[in-house]
Amino acid sequence: MRNIGTDSSTCANVNKNVASGRKTNDVDAITATNVDVSAGTGGEESAVLVNVGGRGDAIVFSDEVESVPSLDEESDDDDDEDSWNSESEDEEEDVDEEFDELFAERLRILADCRALKNLAEAFLHPEQPVKAIPTTFGRNYFDRPSAPAVMDDEDADEEAEILEDVENLKKAARAYLHPEVGVRVEDTTLFGRNYFERPSAPEVETFEEAEERAKILAEAAALKQLASDYMHPEVGVKTTDPTLFGRNYFNRYSAPETEDERAEILAEAAALKKSAVAYMHPEVGVCSEDATLFGRNYFERASAPDVESMEEAEEKAKILAEAAALKHLARDYMHPEV
Repeated sequence: MRNIGTDSSTCANVNKNVASGRKTNDVDAITATNVDVSAGTGGEESAVLVNVGGRGDAIVFSDEVESVPSLDEESDDDDDEDSWNSESEDEEEDVDEEFDELFAERLRILADCRALKNLAEAFLHPEQPVKAIPTTFGRNYFDRPSAPAVMDDEDADEEAEILEDVENLKKAARAYLHPEVGVRVEDTTLFGRNYFERPSAPEVETFEEAEERAKILAEAAALKQLASDYMHPEVGVKTTDPTLFGRNYFNRYSAPETEDERAEILAEAAALKKSAVAYMHPEVGVCSEDATLFGRNYFERASAPDVESMEEAEEKAKILAEAAALKHLARDYMHPEV
């Protein structure tokens, strides 16, 4: 009689071949081995371990040894066992290849993790020195001959303080020169009262009041200009825009026809004006409009008064010129708006 046991036997001849951490059985050795596991007293029963086709171990006791048939006589089961053993070998080889691939993949993943860990440590702890292999060497980037001059810590701190002071001075100068720029609060915890809304601040006009005040000033300036033009007609009209032009009011096409009497009156008035100008300004020469006109000389007539000499005329002209200059200066002083 043969009893089938478990794989976890305590016998010495159990699963000696181990590959890649997994137990394998030798399928070529199909034998039956008797192992004595007694304490050596002779009276206790001994167990027999039988290796059955590489699948499991069979355990029988001493009183049943004679009843266990020999494995050599089991010829009818050899073919089945051989086919089963070949299939088991193929499956084990496939499993071994898959296990090797998984093991190699695991090694690569661990190597990548180790490299990432080293990179993270180097990034988070730049103060730690670089651990180099003794066979590797290279020059220092900061100590190379062509490296720029590096300041000491004290000089760098001093330079930083100077630059900070200059920045503060620049900010103060900008705030002084541009008061219209609003104050930017960089710290939300800062607070203070408004200079323009303090209790002792002077009254400030509103936007509407400021616009109304500007309109009033513009109207006052226009009235002043109008009054100056009325009081001083001798001042010529100054055209600020050269593109401005206009037509004559009296010579327009829609102007009403003037009467002959009115034209005669105007002509007489013009003649009287011309006579008055000639009387008030005898120094102005007579302009002859017609070359055929002729007459006697007013100044050389028989009843003409005495005529001044050249020297007296020049002296008189100088005096009149100075008087005209003084008159022009007095007009400029009395009328600065002109």
